[in-house]
Amino acid sequence: MNSSQFSIALLFVLILVIFIWWISRTLKEGRKALEEMKQEKLNDHSI
Repeated sequence: MNSSQFSIALLFVLILVIFIWWISRTLKEGRKALEEMKQEKLNDHSI
């Protein structure tokens, strides 16, 4: 593998890691928002 192929492969791996991190972060925030919505709904019915 020459240096340009190695650079492209390294860039691909870096982009892949950032993409996976972004997706996991987005899913985590989504789950948190759903839990907050459930709590607010439960609190509204208890009044």
